[in-house]
Amino acid sequence: MGPGVLLLWVWACAGPTGTSLPPELSQAEVTRMFKDFMIQFNRTYRSPAEQHRRFGIFAQSLSTARWLQETELGTGQYGVTRFSDWTDEEFRGVFQSPPPPAMPQAPRRPRGKLPTSCDWRKAGAVTAVKNQGQCRSCWAFAAVSNIESLWNIHFHQPWNLSVQEVLDCSWCGAGCQGGYAWDAFITVLHLRGLTSEAAYPYKGREVKCQQNRKPVAYIQGFQLLPQDEEEIAAHIATEGPITVTLNSAVMKHYKKGISQPLVKNCSPDQVDHVVLVVGYGTVSTRPYWIIKNSWGERWGEKGYYRLYRGRNACGITRFPVTATVHNTEGLRGEIKC
Repeated sequence: MGPGVLLLWVWACAGPTGTSLPPELSQAEVTRMFKDFMIQFNRTYRSPAEQHRRFGIFAQSLSTARWLQETELGTGQYGVTRFSDWTDEEFRGVFQSPPPPAMPQAPRRPRGKLPTSCDWRKAGAVTAVKNQGQCRSCWAFAAVSNIESLWNIHFHQPWNLSVQEVLDCSWCGAGCQGGYAWDAFITVLHLRGLTSEAAYPYKGREVKCQQNRKPVAYIQGFQLLPQDEEEIAAHIATEGPITVTLNSAVMKHYKKGISQPLVKNCSPDQVDHVVLVVGYGTVSTRPYWIIKNSWGERWGEKGYYRLYRGRNACGITRFPVTATVHNTEGLRGEIKC
């Protein structure tokens, strides 16, 4: 049975007694959107029954996205994404990590006036957005991206480092079962550095740790930063990008703009996804964070997420952590944000 026939079958079976449709959309409109979704994201399903089930999930995702849009306090836009036919359980199962342990808050440091904006991408310190695939490896991607940026800032060496090495040789993380940025940093310290992505490419699953590796970048340690957004911004502006752990609930539906969801839609107490904050800025008096994700360039703003800054949106202050890299070799001067 071809896709066109399956869509007709879905339309015929997904009425008021089948799938609950968004009240503001007709059955024909939702069916057309589902067809466009299947084409855009190259979806095929193993049976008419499975396609009918996915159509129902898609319709529910539309309702959720429209609710987020109606209650949005910022300029965030929500709608159809590549996750629109996934249940919340499937989404959490692939992209979220288990709840982090309690950790002590880092002390605040004296700091000067905060720069009005900072974007380490413009300084050439941020590597390209990558895609973690079906592996729960956000923790490794965020930590490795952090090291890549810091290494570039201090040494002007734009390495793409091996996430796969962190997964395979993890000292205390759980590979594709999830983990935290500090798990990756401890692994890199244990390994005495990381090799390049080219030498140890990403597979999206755990395999045996390779021993014949040549490190090209290393760290001296890592630190937990103060749970304060001004302190976090000051550190980013002066030292470089950092990792944070967020509630990813609204990210499933995010398309673009500065996301500022209601607290009840994105609780700061339920953080579950690790990302890299590469800068911050302000548009029309609305402050925001610039966040590099690991879901590929077809998600969000070419792989990036802008989140409201100043009210601990989605728990961004819960676990700000960064590797420490120091230029002790007398090489060229550091680049600035």
